[in-house]
Amino acid sequence: MNTKIKFMRFVFVLVLTLSTLGISVSTALADKPTKYEFSFTDSYVLKDICPDQIDVNLSVSATGTDFFDKDGALIRTKFHFVEQDTFTANGTTLVGLPYTFNVENLYDKSGNPTHVYATGVIEKIPLPEGSLFISAGQVDFAAHGFPTFILSPDKGNPGNVAGLCAAFY
Repeated sequence: MNTKIKFMRFVFVLVLTLSTLGISVSTALADKPTKYEFSFTDSYVLKDICPDQIDVNLSVSATGTDFFDKDGALIRTKFHFVEQDTFTANGTTLVGLPYTFNVENLYDKSGNPTHVYATGVIEKIPLPEGSLFISAGQVDFAAHGFPTFILSPDKGNPGNVAGLCAAFY
């Protein structure tokens, strides 16, 4: 059997094996994902939720994994976040509990984010009257113009927003 036929048979068997395993040829030929860890703090002013604005201070630690296509272009990033937030308004400070969520960023061919989906707990705050404000579900950050912070998900449990606002008055 000549070398060209052997090579074609090898490629056919490889494609067949990968597709049986649920792996596309483009994924098999893509650059290896890059995993990394990072942390940061940030602040945000939450408006249009309660009558007065709320200052939010974020403390975040995360693990990220970047995925690339066969040409080395970034096509997707997955993050696992642990975040704790502090809320201040009208002389009252509420310290949230640490919570976890996952984020998936999708990119166009130029490396610009097209979608940023967060799934999991969005916020967890003990309220002074003894209840727990908790919001959880899914958020599409792109649909909101890529803000730094969102209190309630697009789909899921928005949390007791009225109870949270009442805590600041």
